[in-house]
Amino acid sequence: MPDVSIIVISHNKPRSVKEAVEGVLSQTHKDWEGVLVDSGILLNQGFFGYLNDSRFRIVPSGETPAMAKTTNMAAWCCNKILNSNLLSGELVMYLCDDDLLYPEAFETYWNFYQQHDRAPQAMYASQDIGLVDPNGDTQIIGRRVADRPGGRSCKGRKLDCQVDYLQFCHTARILGRFRDAYKTTQYHSEDKRDALHADGIFMEQIGALTTVHNIDKVLSMNRRTAESANIEYSASTFGRVRAILRAKLRGARERISSRGHY
Repeated sequence: MPDVSIIVISHNKPRSVKEAVEGVLSQTHKDWEGVLVDSGILLNQGFFGYLNDSRFRIVPSGETPAMAKTTNMAAWCCNKILNSNLLSGELVMYLCDDDLLYPEAFETYWNFYQQHDRAPQAMYASQDIGLVDPNGDTQIIGRRVADRPGGRSCKGRKLDCQVDYLQFCHTARILGRFRDAYKTTQYHSEDKRDALHADGIFMEQIGALTTVHNIDKVLSMNRRTAESANIEYSASTFGRVRAILRAKLRGARERISSRGHY
């Protein structure tokens, strides 16, 4: 059984998903497994032919453009894998094709978990926020700091809209408590209306069950790219310009809000 399982969500972002995958392959902790869930666009083009590491499994999501109109597809993909028999790791993490894990991410979470006698059921770490320009150059524009425990169970920090999914790591075991408490196997909200904070809802629900322990070490980068705000399945010039403007506006807001964290 591997120590860490990671779900990677991919949708037609060839440059950034390759960087995201390389971040997983460069982890200093080697006992992990990854499931890359691709919408089918890149997979059908043979894009992942370079990926021959036996720890990675690549599966088609089975999603369609019609589903994307009513369903939060990232959440749907995560739920599909969590409810499959494809994961066997003790810890579970998530990665979207926009974002990056730093090399010591798995090692840091695993060591914290081990050093505390496998008691922590959920953890989160600090994170850089990066803005990627059309040339692919990244500028760090802010930071989310894991400076205190989170979750209602310990009267800790609010998680929804304050902690990113990539900062978050939980045990496979806590999913059983989740099912018992909430009477569902839809861990991540698939409601399209929740698309901007479905991960936050999930973390809040976990945080109501157990303390989300903080690790004040920067282990990932949440990146804003031209493709980060896909307009359904559109790759039009208008859609890309609109996405860039949204990214710049988010970046400006986050620069202002993050000043107090340095």
